[in-house]
Amino acid sequence: MLVPMAKVEIIGPKGKFFDVVDMLHEHGKLHIEDLSKKIDAHEVRLEQMEVAQSQEQERDRMGELLIRVRAVIKALHLPGNQVDEARRQKEYLRLWKLDSAQLSDEIAHVVDEVEEKTSGLSISQTEIESELALLARYEPILQKIQPLAKQIVSTGAFDSVALLVERKYKGALQQLKDELDEITKKQCEIVSTDVDEDTTAAIIVFNRTYSEPVHKFLTIENVNQIRLPADLQGMAFDQAYDTVKERRRNLPQQLEDVSKELEGMSGKWYLRLTTIRDVLSDRIDEISAIPKFGQTDYAFVVSGWIPVEGISDLRKSLMAAFGQEVIVNQLEIDEHDFGEVPVSLQNRKEVAPFEWMLSLRGGVPAYGTLDPTMILAVFYPFIFGMIVGDIGYGAVMLGLVIWLRMKNKDKPGIQMATGLLGPACTMAIAWGFIYGEFFGNLLMPYWIPLTVIPGVLTLPIHRVATSLALFMIGMSLFMGLVQVVVGLVLGIVNGMKTKHISHVWEKGGMLGFLGGLLLFGITAIDVFAPAATVISVIAGLFVLVGLFYAMKGGKAVGLVESISLITSVASYIRIMALGLAGAIFADAVNSLASKLGFIGIIVGLLLHSVNILVAAFSPNIHALRLNMLEFAGKFYEPSKQAYKPFQKTGREKSA
Repeated sequence: MLVPMAKVEIIGPKGKFFDVVDMLHEHGKLHIEDLSKKIDAHEVRLEQMEVAQSQEQERDRMGELLIRVRAVIKALHLPGNQVDEARRQKEYLRLWKLDSAQLSDEIAHVVDEVEEKTSGLSISQTEIESELALLARYEPILQKIQPLAKQIVSTGAFDSVALLVERKYKGALQQLKDELDEITKKQCEIVSTDVDEDTTAAIIVFNRTYSEPVHKFLTIENVNQIRLPADLQGMAFDQAYDTVKERRRNLPQQLEDVSKELEGMSGKWYLRLTTIRDVLSDRIDEISAIPKFGQTDYAFVVSGWIPVEGISDLRKSLMAAFGQEVIVNQLEIDEHDFGEVPVSLQNRKEVAPFEWMLSLRGGVPAYGTLDPTMILAVFYPFIFGMIVGDIGYGAVMLGLVIWLRMKNKDKPGIQMATGLLGPACTMAIAWGFIYGEFFGNLLMPYWIPLTVIPGVLTLPIHRVATSLALFMIGMSLFMGLVQVVVGLVLGIVNGMKTKHISHVWEKGGMLGFLGGLLLFGITAIDVFAPAATVISVIAGLFVLVGLFYAMKGGKAVGLVESISLITSVASYIRIMALGLAGAIFADAVNSLASKLGFIGIIVGLLLHSVNILVAAFSPNIHALRLNMLEFAGKFYEPSKQAYKPFQKTGREKSA
């Protein structure tokens, strides 16, 4: 649900301004309205609060320190044990009470003490890791040409170049030899050997007098030379190989030593540095917020938004700190103000993951409209389950979701994703019982039929059955019809709540148009044949009246969107098509596996794994598309801004 918001105006004497701002920052519930825009537009009779030069200098100084502190933190590692939150809060309060000069001096001293050593260790760690990666590429190459390198007797008069050639191009070495003989006056030799089934190694030995033209020729012809790192280029290949092996033996220990030293510094400095970062961020935020406020000759004005339930607490806090000097006024708002109201959602934790889906439509819903999170929490898993519809596949995916959730309790992204997929996989299992599918038709011979509607519907309804094709299409279209109708009804409700009458006409007209089309469809059913003429007349009236009001509310767009309702409902056929494709594939895998004996078990496991992987992604994409485009597109209006309270970083982390 959307949290009810109230607009407040805080007025007080200029002498108390910075104390009030600090208290609001600590309180952490007020979403600041930027009055500078209204002041520039002459919508309010106020002047913009200005940042003093000393405050600008303070902000610049703290900004520089913040950059340095963040660089140091990035180089450090989070300590293995959890940060002591009580110590962190104590340190935060101590630093916050320091004046600007004291704070800057203390932070500069800490950074100077830690920065150089941390930077050096971080650079060393990066260099060692890079060198290990580089040597890992060169060692197998040098190893391949070792047998040839040992055959070459190097003297000061000769130079050599190593090559790696695909075996299928081995014959080109003779052509290369002929070309090099012309350049070196036949003072050249090529020694080669096959190092594996795909590669041939070769070493070219030639008179050093012709070194420049030989290298130039090889470069022009784009010959695949083995180019050693700069510090190894002057060595013979066997010596370079020994050097690489020795470095690869020693570097891991050096890397471990550097990592341990970084971890030790992290344990000593991480808490203090992260607290310093938070204090600097909050000090900068307070100074940056000053131009958002208004002023008169003697008073300041702060305007903002706060959850209705928080107004009483805000008044009490200001009263306790400033008495009657600071006044809090709650301003009346109506539907004309809804566009400016910041939006905060408050849903049960089981439903909260589905709030992420709203970002696909542009963010949180506009204030004054309905929060569709709960509806999406029902429809999205339902459609996903309709598509996958297999007990075995759903159980495997649900098991993986539970495992990921248990293993990653401290990772919000994974918790959110598994919160979405858990109900979806559960619905896949539920629909699997309706379809009678367990890894396809694996258990179909053992299902006991259950008559739901005599002569009409018996469970299970295995999707691959040709006789059920029309039924499956009808079920998918019915699902589409339900979602589109619900979406239009929600659109009407949103229009009424926000008093956008044009939206009410448009969505109501579209609903009437769709109702008329359904009535026309009913005339094709035999039982309604005697009243077909009457129903057709009523249907025609619904269509005409519906189009009239759709165009009245939405002009030409209303007409286009009314007609597009047909394609919107028809697009739900993908539920049947995607589900049928997966079921056919699963049945085909079972048929193939049954013919291959023991090997068939392995083949079946592999192919079912592929189908599960497809079922984990493709149905998700289409379930999201149907919910966020065909459904939410009928009523959803995103907000211009989410609720972001003026809150201290330190307070936020400790909450």
